[in-house]
Amino acid sequence: MTLLRTSLNMCILKMLRILYSINYLFQISFAAAHEIEGGGKHFHCTKEGRFGDPEDCGSFLDCIPDKKGGLTARHGSCRGRAFDPDTKTCVDLRKADGCKPRTARSLNSDLSLSHICEGTEDGFICADCKTLVNCVNGIAYPEPCSQGDFCATNLVDFGGDVCYPDKPEECMCEKPHSFKRDPYETGRFLFCEKEASDPVIYHCPDDHYFNSTISQCVNTMGLPDCEKIGVFAVPADCNIYYTCIFTTTGWVQKPFSCNEGLMYNEHKGRCENPCNWDDGTFTCQKEGRFPDPLNCNRYYECVADESYEGGLRQTGHECPEGYIWDRSARNDFGHCVLEGTNNTTCLPHMPEKCRIPSGYCDDTVEGSLGDEIEEDVTNSPATESPIFEESGPADVFSSTNGPI
Repeated sequence: MTLLRTSLNMCILKMLRILYSINYLFQISFAAAHEIEGGGKHFHCTKEGRFGDPEDCGSFLDCIPDKKGGLTARHGSCRGRAFDPDTKTCVDLRKADGCKPRTARSLNSDLSLSHICEGTEDGFICADCKTLVNCVNGIAYPEPCSQGDFCATNLVDFGGDVCYPDKPEECMCEKPHSFKRDPYETGRFLFCEKEASDPVIYHCPDDHYFNSTISQCVNTMGLPDCEKIGVFAVPADCNIYYTCIFTTTGWVQKPFSCNEGLMYNEHKGRCENPCNWDDGTFTCQKEGRFPDPLNCNRYYECVADESYEGGLRQTGHECPEGYIWDRSARNDFGHCVLEGTNNTTCLPHMPEKCRIPSGYCDDTVEGSLGDEIEEDVTNSPATESPIFEESGPADVFSSTNGPI
């Protein structure tokens, strides 16, 4: 009898365990079903396009071709706002009576992409080949495209841009180890490591664009690239000068300009009339030997000769290697001395690197500029603090979706 009771109790215990397991599995399935419904995964795509989620007025579904010749539904959120099926955009809840989105308002906005949404209507816009931006009330919500998809435009069934397989061709990798300009942003470019692979997207420094011909980032203002801290003239147009400041995000470059008719003297740090600049040219004024203003190793000899213009014959000479001209040697008559033993310091004249246009300093121009007041701009760059945004590492370019 005791044995029978023990067997009965064991059977009851096994049944209870089975019932508990069934109930547990049912709870998991029930919870999973609710989770699937919330993501709109019961929606069946019948054609391409962007459609409202029938189970959530604050979500939508993109019906995109799959690799098997069919369609697949991709869920998207309006970030706490409502989806308008007529415009296929996310709108303010006040424009959708009775809509209570299941998805809470998200804070995944990106201020660096806010310029894309400025002055535009709410909608979906491509930021680059791999980033779709959902613009809602002027706020940019980025949605990266998945592997094999690229941000495509002009697809009418979606009412805006969309992450789409194998479109556009400008974003696809056709050759390995190649560079391409991003079709959506001149300051971004693509690097293709392999053929038919997803590109890695990089962006040029501020005020630069990607030149596809030379595969380099080029300054949009025509300024030379910064190599050291300081204030520098633009050789092609010395009316313009620029500052180079190094920060944690790389070089910050800002242009300035002199008043009309003046050019920036890089050695003096101010704007001047270039027609009055000393170019270091030597001309004999009297007999004797004189240092070459441009070269410490050279000197000029001036001898009276009426057959020459000005009555002086001018001849250039060079000291032996390792010697320099010391104008104080031999009782100030000057002589070549061993370098390092000279009594006077030689500072060769540094000619301006600016290009003065032909005819710029003729009689008429010089007459109008001769009395021009020099413009002291030594402190100008410091008084105008460059405004910049920290957006990446200090490398020449930085990646937005891959390693550098």
